[in-house]
Amino acid sequence: MLLRLLFPLLLLWSTSLSAQGFDSLMRAHGMVEVTQLAPHIRVELKYATRDNFIGENMYGSLKKAYLHPNLARALARAQRALEEELPGYRFLIYDAARPQSVQRRMYQAVAGTPKKIYVAAPERGGRHNYGVAVDLTIIDDKGKPLDMGSPFDHFGEEAHLGNEEARVHAGIFSEAVPRNRALMRRLLGAEGLRPYDKEWWHYQERMPMSEVRKRYRLLAF
Repeated sequence: MLLRLLFPLLLLWSTSLSAQGFDSLMRAHGMVEVTQLAPHIRVELKYATRDNFIGENMYGSLKKAYLHPNLARALARAQRALEEELPGYRFLIYDAARPQSVQRRMYQAVAGTPKKIYVAAPERGGRHNYGVAVDLTIIDDKGKPLDMGSPFDHFGEEAHLGNEEARVHAGIFSEAVPRNRALMRRLLGAEGLRPYDKEWWHYQERMPMSEVRKRYRLLAF
């Protein structure tokens, strides 16, 4: 009962924060706008649209991707390596630093469903809520996303890492999927980033969550 009463207030508070402008709040919490360091990276924040698993715009007017400076610099180096290897190819960011208020809305949307394993509890926050995780893919020199085997935000085994070759043989994946995922892992892994094994698009610093909470600031807005 209490949660049902509080949820509309939380939604109103989140909307109010978005109206203030998440951009200024991100900068106030030490985040940097990614394309300032890597101008060629493309940004298409899915949670600033209705094209996401909740079907709502949760970011309001926010259109830029913000990250902790350490992760932003690592991503900029990976972008340079990608362009050297494949001219015209770019990373495309789907999500980056995420306010705690948005995390609450996501968690509420999946509470009591099998999808809850994909969304971190909002009280202490997940890596996105500290600006040390990024959701992304690679686009080719024509701007087309590479085939990664599933769409972004696909809650199913096709999004899991591993067994790519077996899925090619079973006719589930195209032959390009293992190569494209391996390209992501190699370029981002060279910069100290590791993927989440249930989401091919999610990369983060190689650091235990307990250490993240000690070293970084929660985006508590």
